Parts: sequence; C-alpha cells; structure tokens
Amino acid sequence: MIATALAAAAPVVALGAPGPGDMRPTDKTGIGGQIYVDGAGDVRVTGNFLAFGDVGGMDVSVTDRAGDARAILDGQRMLQPRPRTTRRPARPRTVSFRPSARQMVTIEGRDVVATFRGNGNVTLSITGTGKVRLDGVGTFRINNRAAESWPLRPIQLPLRPTPQGGRG
Repeated sequence: MIATALAAAAPVVALGAPGPGDMRPTDKTGIGGQIYVDGAGDVRVTGNFLAFGDVGGMDVSVTDRAGDARAILDGQRMLQPRPRTTRRPARPRTVSFRPSARQMVTIEGRDVVATFRGNGNVTLSITGTGKVRLDGVGTFRINNRAAESWPLRPIQLPLRPTPQGGRG
C-alpha cells in the first residue's frame, strides 16, 4: 500500500492525456479515481476519500464533519469513528499533527477536510470523490496519466466528478 503512495513521482506515459487546464468538474469524462501528489507547500483534500502516504515535516489538520473518519499517524490512532447512538448529525471535530521528520499517515471518511502545509514533503495517494487543491511545488498524476508539475498558481483538481446530464 505504501509503495503505491511512494511511487507517486514516477511518471507514467499516457498518450493524449489532457493537462490540468482541461480538467473541469463539469467534464462528462470522469477523470478522477486516484490522484498521486508529491511536493511541498499546501495540499487540501475535501470530500469522501481515502488518503495515505508520507507527510514528513508537514503540519497536518483533519476535520471530520460526518463523524466517521479515521486518521492514523505512524500507527497511532489520532481520530476514530464516533459510535452512532443517536440520529442527530455529528458535530465537526478537528485534530492537528505537528511536523516530524517522517510521518506515515492514513485518513479515510465521508465529508472530511485534510490539509497538509509546510516546508516538508507530502507524498499521497488519494482515492474517492471530492476536490484536491495544490499550491506549492511538486508533481501530481491522475490515474495512469503522465506526471505533471504543479503550476505557479494554486490549482484545484476534481476527484472523480459526477457526470453531468440525465441517464438515457
């Protein structure tokens, strides 16, 4: 599992792959599925997802808005799902991790916001639905497309967008 996340920077050749400017949430092509990120700066993942990888030297914050998220840092549970004893909506809860030289992280849940910031390096494999925002330097890869550099401005990538239009 971790080997997949660490392979994020390895380019994979895909002919005819569109660039990040061609990726819009309204595209009917369903470009998401899995996004690999390797870089430094600011990475924000929002939605229903599983993210795992290495976040050495980064400040990490996880907000669980649905009450079902799990967050594990170097084998230690930092956040676990709340038991469902009532039908009331869960209150959001946030946990933060301070930077360390090397930290393996796993985050999963519905309606989760995870941010990774700092001068360290973040190498993540992200699967699910939602959005990934990149602001810094590094590379990203969507599914088996070729690796691309983060542009010199913040970009937002859709993670498995819902196709538009009705079903035939």
